[in-house]
Amino acid sequence: MTRVNASSTLAVLAAIALGGCPLGTSTTTTLTGGATATVGPAASAGAPSSNSPGGGTPKAMVPNLIGKTPDEARALVKAAGFTGEPESTHPLECEGAPREPGLINCQDPEAGQVVERYRMIAISVYREQVIQGAIVRRQLETLHGLTPDQAKQQLKKLGHDGQVSIGEVTDSGGGHTYLKACGQNKVCYTSGESGIGVHDDITLYINPALKIAAPPP
Repeated sequence: MTRVNASSTLAVLAAIALGGCPLGTSTTTTLTGGATATVGPAASAGAPSSNSPGGGTPKAMVPNLIGKTPDEARALVKAAGFTGEPESTHPLECEGAPREPGLINCQDPEAGQVVERYRMIAISVYREQVIQGAIVRRQLETLHGLTPDQAKQQLKKLGHDGQVSIGEVTDSGGGHTYLKACGQNKVCYTSGESGIGVHDDITLYINPALKIAAPPP
């Protein structure tokens, strides 16, 4: 066992108190029995730090959460190194954002930004508007592009039990017209586009049947 002379240790401490170890330097003193004592910055040079390699608060890059479920977002945020979970209680402005029910349509900070790991990431989860006893515009828009039979089935799923009629697309003057973007035998639009009651009648408008004229004799 190495024995340390108490008087030598006191001498080292006294030297420090009297300014014998200038700021920014270290002193190694041999004590009785061959033991050494190092005093100064070098003694703590190997101490671990919780800061980022360049100093300061640790940071991480914000992942892209758009189109993800809240559960998927939590996993991505954790994997990126953030200390907290995404927060959906803060209102966000989501202009022009995707509208898929149950999925995140906007976030703050935006994806790709490098921020502190403790920074809260706010998210907005799109919730489809549902009015009891009614079918809203967003739900009617899902009928566009479907065949009449598919549209009728979709209406039943939405709780509609009124009469469903089929009409032909007309122009502003009431004459028949053909919408190229709609296609043949597909719903182009419906009556009551802003919304209807589940017991109301509805008309599905499709392009008129194309008639191929017989070649001249």
